[in-house]
Amino acid sequence: VGFKLGETLTVEQLLYALLVQSANDAAEILAENFPGGRPAFITAMNAKAAQLSLLHTHFINPTGVDESGHYSSAADLARLAGTALKDPEFARIVSTENTIVSNRVLTNVNELLGKVPGVLGVKTGFTDGAGQSLVTLVNRDGHPVIMVVLGSLDRFGDSEKLITWIYTNFHWE
Repeated sequence: VGFKLGETLTVEQLLYALLVQSANDAAEILAENFPGGRPAFITAMNAKAAQLSLLHTHFINPTGVDESGHYSSAADLARLAGTALKDPEFARIVSTENTIVSNRVLTNVNELLGKVPGVLGVKTGFTDGAGQSLVTLVNRDGHPVIMVVLGSLDRFGDSEKLITWIYTNFHWE
């Protein structure tokens, strides 16, 4: 987002920047201001991953950028999203299409929001090593599904196809 040194922001503003616009600088600011700083933040991230039984996840940095030893799996990301979505504030933030933070207009990177019926957000990602990724919550007719696309060349197209397939082929009883 381009936050400036000395700029005063709330945690909520940083969460909007992080989760709506995928701002790595917001993640770094949150980590640096955690009690004990960035190293303690990363330790806390890994402790939370262990508490949630995310057996194929290990954090080396707060942003998700490519770094040796930093990894996760689709199953772990779905479990993490399911846990995070129980927090109403998190759910509200990740479903936000546009917002203003510190005089900056932020637009959600998730192109499916407001375009594909039932999509309620969650989180996009991209690195050279991992390719395009998208964790999506979609809820149609009271049937919520969390899905994860990793290593995609077209995360939004692939996710849209999966959503169509799921709600066309799966029948809830």
